[in-house]
Amino acid sequence: MTRAFSITPLTARTALSGLMRMIGISVRTLWPAQLAVIVLSAGMVAATARGIEGLYPTEADRAQYAATVGVSTVNIAFNGRGYDLTSLGGITAFEIGITGQLLYPLVGMILAIHLTRRQEEAGRIELLTAGRLGALTPLGAGIVLVVADAAIAGALIAAAMIVVGLPGAGAAWYGAGAAACIIFFGALGLLLGQLCQSARTAYLAGACAVTAAFLVRAVLDGMDVNLTWLIPLGWLPEVRAFGAAGQRRAWPLIAYGAGFLLLVAVSGALALRRDLGSGVLAPRPGPACAHRGLATGIGLTWRQCRSVVTVWGVLAVSWALAMGLMSKEVTELVDANPAILRSMGLERGTDLLVMMAAVVSASAAAAVGVQAGTRLAGEESSGRLGAVLSTRLPRERLWGAWWTTAVFASLAVMAISSLTLGVSTWCVSGERAALRTALTVGVGYATPVVLMTAVCAALCALGPRWTALGWLPVGWCFTVGFLGEALRLPQWSRDLSPLHLVGTLPVDDPDRTAVIGLGLASVVLLAGSVAAFRRRDLRAG
Repeated sequence: MTRAFSITPLTARTALSGLMRMIGISVRTLWPAQLAVIVLSAGMVAATARGIEGLYPTEADRAQYAATVGVSTVNIAFNGRGYDLTSLGGITAFEIGITGQLLYPLVGMILAIHLTRRQEEAGRIELLTAGRLGALTPLGAGIVLVVADAAIAGALIAAAMIVVGLPGAGAAWYGAGAAACIIFFGALGLLLGQLCQSARTAYLAGACAVTAAFLVRAVLDGMDVNLTWLIPLGWLPEVRAFGAAGQRRAWPLIAYGAGFLLLVAVSGALALRRDLGSGVLAPRPGPACAHRGLATGIGLTWRQCRSVVTVWGVLAVSWALAMGLMSKEVTELVDANPAILRSMGLERGTDLLVMMAAVVSASAAAAVGVQAGTRLAGEESSGRLGAVLSTRLPRERLWGAWWTTAVFASLAVMAISSLTLGVSTWCVSGERAALRTALTVGVGYATPVVLMTAVCAALCALGPRWTALGWLPVGWCFTVGFLGEALRLPQWSRDLSPLHLVGTLPVDDPDRTAVIGLGLASVVLLAGSVAAFRRRDLRAG
């Protein structure tokens, strides 16, 4: 293995030579990923603020919210500590809670890994090093772009809050906090890109780190233990953006900045000491002999996708279990705040509980199919799929095995999470009907999950670059399920969600016509994908 660079003596100028050129190339080639980060972060905040705008118009409504929702252990565990909950700004920041605490860190890490390790893994960095490129230039370009994208996202978040009528000063403080959070976890993503040899491993490690941090923060806040200052996810609420001028705190921003500098320094030191294409942590060696099941399409597919199924399955089951175990308190809390039910178009707290759990489970199940597609697209782009198809394994058999596995894995995640929700709710509430309701919703959402997997199969059949569009229906289903009523979306836009087409479960019974239609559409898309993949050339690079 050769060294990535040979620079003697090493100076800041030589280590960062070609930085502006590298930044320009990254912007031109990777702008969709950067734009997605900005739009996703700002759009989520804008949607939440827009939905809350008309729910608590009077001081009495906001006071009731602070006295009930704001002191609920469940809400504090999910959203973090809330401040200034008698103002619309404070309520908005609190309601963004769980979504922001997961979204901001994840988008920061994903963007950083995509800008560095992913490009190195694809061979683009090696190609660029044929020119005058410093040893720290790829890392430096990643740092600059992560900071710039986070700053733009923070500015748009603040602007969105101001547009819906929130105080400008509070919006600016919240936008700064969100940007600082993205930057900090982006630096963590840069570090993981140096430690891990593959982008997939770095993504998985980052997701596990964020999940662990969120769970620790939730437990500490739920137990009312004032130690959340130890967890970076607990710093954002402590900004207290919408409090009075003297109540706002700058130390979380300073902490994020100090953590960013520390992580960047460590990443730079590691970048100078590793070989191009390698990671500091060497991957574990594989078995001496491959399992005979890998010679089959099903066996190969399962080996490639099992980590995806495990991660999304654990996420869906954990969410369902949490909602079930807290079903009694959640139901009582929601029933005491009719505004929440009205915003979702529901009448009972139990309906909201099952709907929230089912939407997340269905989205996670569909994500299994989409990530199976993106994994297949990555295998094609890297050239490994061509090597596999050069054997006696026919195209049609591999394609059929891959998507059959993806469909059944998605349905398995949906079924297990629905069963977990039903059993846990039954144990807490003592109502056997809760199990039947959860299973009915799971069965009703099975066909939309299959459809979203089939859509991804059809996109993947067109070529690797189209596969990422498979996330659009998953994201739209999630948005409609949680914010459709609050955002007052028109009916035609809601009907673009396969989950909404089968009905608002569990309030309505599944629409049999819609279920049959979505099932037929899934069959047509899967069959069409086989035909399209069989007739096109493979694309590598």
